[in-house]
Amino acid sequence: MAKITTKALEALRPSDHGKRIADGDRMFGIVRAVKNDPEAVSVDFEWRYNFASKVRQVRIGAWPRMTLKAIRDERDTLKGKIKDGIDPLAEKEADRLKKQADQIEAKQTQIDRLQELAAKDARMTVRGLFELWQRTDLKKRQDGGSEALRAFEADVFPLIGDVAAADVTKAHIQRIIDTMLSRGVKRMTERVFSDLRQLFGFALDRDHIEADPTARIKKHKIGGSTERERVLSEAELIEFFKLLLTSGLNKTSQNALLISLSTVSRIGETLKAHWHHIDLQRRTWTQPELSAAGRFTKNGKRHVIQLNDIALRAFEALHQHSGLTPWVFPNARLNGPVDLKTVSKQVADRQRGGSEPMRGRTKQTNSLALAGGKWTPHDLRRTGATLMGELGVLSEVIGRCLNHTEPTKVKRIYQRAQYEAPMREAWQRLGDRLDILQNKPNNVVTLGRAA
Repeated sequence: MAKITTKALEALRPSDHGKRIADGDRMFGIVRAVKNDPEAVSVDFEWRYNFASKVRQVRIGAWPRMTLKAIRDERDTLKGKIKDGIDPLAEKEADRLKKQADQIEAKQTQIDRLQELAAKDARMTVRGLFELWQRTDLKKRQDGGSEALRAFEADVFPLIGDVAAADVTKAHIQRIIDTMLSRGVKRMTERVFSDLRQLFGFALDRDHIEADPTARIKKHKIGGSTERERVLSEAELIEFFKLLLTSGLNKTSQNALLISLSTVSRIGETLKAHWHHIDLQRRTWTQPELSAAGRFTKNGKRHVIQLNDIALRAFEALHQHSGLTPWVFPNARLNGPVDLKTVSKQVADRQRGGSEPMRGRTKQTNSLALAGGKWTPHDLRRTGATLMGELGVLSEVIGRCLNHTEPTKVKRIYQRAQYEAPMREAWQRLGDRLDILQNKPNNVVTLGRAA
């Protein structure tokens, strides 16, 4: 039987699809039209052979991916294997099964490795947790976290550095505090405790631990500065609204304070607000989880605030001023938000009493002074939250409005109630009450506050 020639193969056309052509020595090819190419064809070659008294058939290869000579050489190789007692078809199947087994083994090895890493990650030591925190969050500090590292090397790592973070208890934290206080370094103790709380809050957010060991330790009880508990009374809020108009504060800063009070947001989060996250039609302000500019919220969690009338009016007034920029409170260069300490400094300047005006600062050094003593923008957030409670809002809902992180993993996962509706109601109640205090103070009977 005449053998096929390359020239004959090249003369084949798509119309020959399915045609069987013999090459002699029990090898033949089947013509296949090539998809997506109306002028091209391929030829699949197979070879029949006898092995163990059985007729078998094995695929050799396809032309033109393989040359005709290479196809014949492959057939001759298979002939040699038969002479050596090897069945080419069985060998091919064995190779396929081995490859499949290798893939399964490689996949299982990868799974085992990932499980090993997950287990190791779950048992991350305090030192390892600190290193992760330093690479991600702590490096954003002005000193890159070097001061915190120095303090931890001196007072934390010697006691719990090699302890798994998940095994750290309140007793461990208390021991660190007691050891430092015994040296009389109260301010340093407070700073280290603050960093420990941030570290374990970071671990809690990433599920490295199930409960925060610092949660039940009160910062103001460890010997540092007294924790602020300033809450403006309703009588002071009435006065606050009046003084704000004559304080000399620019309208932008006035609106920042009103937003912070009526939404119970932190002043820093307020000043970082981005117009892209504010929907005046739907009356929502979304503080995203993360952005190119870093965290918008203290705990890095997404937070959606429902704007009551006071907050909405403030944002609408600001939109007329800065609506063409990305930022609600843009800096002078329009490339970011204002300094986050700006409003706090302005408020402090207007409560310095009879002291001499500072050069380049306001001369109205008493224009925001209230009867209950000095206050800060953060006290407005606390005041708004307290007022919510006095208006009958549940503490769990107030915590959600404040965007606090639940310290216990079980509650975060298994008791994750949907608080959207109660939160909207809470902001609405707060806004309605503030609106009365601002616009109808003469008709208001102020709420009594529990002792």
